[in-house]
Amino acid sequence: MVDHHAHAMARHQPDDPVSFRANFTEAHDPALARDHVESSVQYRWALRQLTSALGVPPDEEVFLAHRREAEFTAYAHRLVQEAHLAWLLLDEGYPPPELAYSSSEMERMLGVRVGRILRIETLLEQLIAQHDSVADVASAFDQALDDAVQAGYVAFKSIAAYRTGLMIERVPELEVQGAFTAIRGDIGATSRLASKPLIDFFVLRALGHAARHAMPMQFHTGYGDPDLDLRLSNPLHLRALFEDRALASAPIILLHESFPFTAEAAYLAASYPNAYVDVAFSLPPLDRGRLTHAVRVVLGTAPASKVLCSSDGTLIPEHYWLGAVRARLCLSDVLGEMIDGGELDAPGALTLAQIVLHDNAVRIYRLNPEQIADS
Repeated sequence: MVDHHAHAMARHQPDDPVSFRANFTEAHDPALARDHVESSVQYRWALRQLTSALGVPPDEEVFLAHRREAEFTAYAHRLVQEAHLAWLLLDEGYPPPELAYSSSEMERMLGVRVGRILRIETLLEQLIAQHDSVADVASAFDQALDDAVQAGYVAFKSIAAYRTGLMIERVPELEVQGAFTAIRGDIGATSRLASKPLIDFFVLRALGHAARHAMPMQFHTGYGDPDLDLRLSNPLHLRALFEDRALASAPIILLHESFPFTAEAAYLAASYPNAYVDVAFSLPPLDRGRLTHAVRVVLGTAPASKVLCSSDGTLIPEHYWLGAVRARLCLSDVLGEMIDGGELDAPGALTLAQIVLHDNAVRIYRLNPEQIADS
């Protein structure tokens, strides 16, 4: 399997129930992890799977004690190897680099090939803080994207959904300049950029780079933490990008099954040649029924050649393993139903499984077996 969207592990790992549970919710308030996550179906499933794989009783305290006592690198390596991952593609924009293992460290620790993804908004925040004019930011931005392509990054990624929403529009130059002046005049404003004119302008600029290089561009869509206005994260807001012929050579990947807008994402993937839909199997935290339904919707609507799988694993290695387990289970559920219903035969179902779990990502991201992380 190619896990085509994930994040690095944290250098400081959770060692108590509340901090471990926090990795199974998108909530910010620690009360959710303390009082409620333990009763969620997806967390209980995760504990049962992990304890069964490790050969320990299905008890949270027993599991966490085993985790604390294990040598972390060996433990993480074992999980990823048993997930049978060919590649792990990492969004390097989160967690912050000072708190996380680098892509090259991850590759060495886990024994899996790692591809690097450049997050647009993180880069933009850095450049706005360093330059005094929009022109200088744009020049530095263009150079950074060109450098990323040369360095072997496999994709760009936008979190515009978290900041100003997915209704991304062309912005007049004067409006961009005014937004930049306002940001620069507000001390500390660039620590979390939430200016729609600037985000729209530079996301479209990044898409232009992606189109010139046939580079994939990932978009967060749907379910996220409370920092996000879910109403603005519907992928249908991106329709103008798919209609723009100048961007047609950039594969645009709608992350996280766009939940709860899965049907909308599948429709876009079925309607536009450069639209692709991802199903993420660790985060957002959904149960097997919801995820099986998501797989059924996307495969029942869009060609299998438009569907990818990920974990969105973040901070802990368990996410990568759990995502791979869940992906295979849910895909087996759906393909089995399709065989029983006479829509597929068994060889055809296996072919679609291979396409979804591996081949699409290798093709779209142009993954080279000899490629390695270099930072």
